[in-house]
Amino acid sequence: MLQDQSTVIEDLHSRIQKQKLDCDTVQMRLRFLQETSAPKETVTQLESKIKELESRLSLEVTTRIHAEVPIFIFLFLFFIY
Repeated sequence: MLQDQSTVIEDLHSRIQKQKLDCDTVQMRLRFLQETSAPKETVTQLESKIKELESRLSLEVTTRIHAEVPIFIFLFLFFIY
């Protein structure tokens, strides 16, 4: 009976130590993330800039395709006739 209680106490003690270690790890990760993460406003501004650049790229690609299509048609017709 006393031996069982001693075993339970040791098990609880090791669990407590593990939880303390886990807690310290989580606190370190939280500190790291707080120190290295950008403010929400900055992230929002950068996301907006990315969307703007994607739109510009899409427009440029579309414009280029529209400009190249007549050239391909001309070359196609030129070589056929």
